[in-house]
Amino acid sequence: MPLWGTAHAAATNKPKFLPADENSKYNKADCYATQAGWVMEAGHVSSGNGNTSATPEVLVAIGGLAGATASTGLHHPTLTNFRVITKVDHGTSNNIVFELTFDEIVKYVAGTAPRYSLSATAGGAVNADVTHIDGTSITNGLTGNVLRFTATSGAAATFSLADDVTMSNRTSLKDNVTSTSIEAAQTTLSSAIKSAIGVTTIVIA
Repeated sequence: MPLWGTAHAAATNKPKFLPADENSKYNKADCYATQAGWVMEAGHVSSGNGNTSATPEVLVAIGGLAGATASTGLHHPTLTNFRVITKVDHGTSNNIVFELTFDEIVKYVAGTAPRYSLSATAGGAVNADVTHIDGTSITNGLTGNVLRFTATSGAAATFSLADDVTMSNRTSLKDNVTSTSIEAAQTTLSSAIKSAIGVTTIVIA
């Protein structure tokens, strides 16, 4: 089995030797593709310093990996991981928080925050909006590969990202290398993609 991949539509390209562990210095979610290859984000604990302006540490050197155009390299950012951050009992604002990770850097441009609709078993669907990228509150020009979505439950219920749901307001996100807008296909959560990136339901009491 290859130790990493380069297939442009695969959710499993990141180096296999990286653990999916938030407590690890080399957490897989914090790795992404650049034109230099697979790297760890600048300022990450793995680098030994907090300089977010530093050159990212290259783990696997692959020239042109991210792709200078939408038809080269990995072509476009692909979703690779889902993680629930917060699931607090109903009655508290912003009690649902989850993250989705891309395998490339995206840029937020001034506009409406990207959004997913969460289906619910009670109280109706709710909107989950991007509030942070790589842990920083969204602002024009912000870049990163980990998008944090926040929602408030309408009732105690089980919330889920339905099969084939697509991110709305996605044109507020650009591929940081090619500057092209994120397209529907890149954010549509088919059953297969949800399984590949570990999407789960969120139960709110």
